[in-house]
Formats: sequence, C-alpha cells, structure tokens
Amino acid sequence: MLWELIATVSAGFGAAGIALIVRTVFKKLPKWMIPAAAGLGMIGFQVFSEYTWFEHTRSRLPSETAVVAEIPETAFYKPWSYIRPQVLKFVAVDTANIETVDKERNIRRANLYFFERRMSAQTLPVWIDCGNGLQTDIADPSAQVWGKTEHTANIVAAVCR
Repeated sequence: MLWELIATVSAGFGAAGIALIVRTVFKKLPKWMIPAAAGLGMIGFQVFSEYTWFEHTRSRLPSETAVVAEIPETAFYKPWSYIRPQVLKFVAVDTANIETVDKERNIRRANLYFFERRMSAQTLPVWIDCGNGLQTDIADPSAQVWGKTEHTANIVAAVCR
C-alpha cells in the first residue's frame, strides 16, 4: 500500500511536470492547468492500477492454482466502471493439494482462496462431491450442509479433473 501511495504521488508530479513544460512553451495557458494535471495524473494512475490489479495478482499465483470466480464490480463514484466493470475480487482453488476424503463417494478436499484488492487473502477448506457437483464448508464439520453456489460448477471442474 505504501508503494502504491508513492507511485500515485509520483504520477501526480510527472503529470504536473509535463503540464509545466507545456505551459512554458505556450505562455497563454492558465495557471490552474498544473495542479489540474497533477490531480488527473493521480486519478489516472489509480484507475489504471485498479484495472490491472486482477491480471497482476493472477500472474503471481502458482501455476497449479485455478481461478474459479471473477467478481466484477461497479460503483457510483467510479463512473468508468459502468462501461467496463473492475475485477477487484476473485476466488482461486489450489489444485496441487487436493486430497481424496471418500473414494467410494468421490469426495475431495480442497482449499479456496478469496482475494480482494487491498485486503489479505482468506482461506476456506471445502469438500467437493464430484459425483453430484456439490460443495460444503468444512470449517464446522457438525453443521455440514451440501449445496451449490453460483461458482460451484467451476470449483467442481477444477477439483474433479
């Protein structure tokens, strides 16, 4: 987060520097152009950073990790996100450490990783019923409820290959 702040301020200084050079060449340009360019440079960097976060984070994951859900978001204070929603959350499954829990019923255990911009990754161990295409949270084994979410099909496809 500190590096992102430093990069944002640097983008502002860079944009202000370019505006200063343009203003010295064209003397009739208004004085407010320099701080306005600095602000636009910082906003532009933040927009760029948010749109590239998903691909950058995904590229840093191990090759055995499969992304099973991308959650695009829009926000009223980011009008550009209505044109192209930003992926600021996603779910991945670790396919390298899948364990078979019950060979007879084809149930496997896997870890889901929940990533969100500017947050630490969260881990959730789940059981996957490959035969029926169901999943359950195993954080509380006494309260197991098998079911489906909107991303269960992608999770089953990644875990049950």
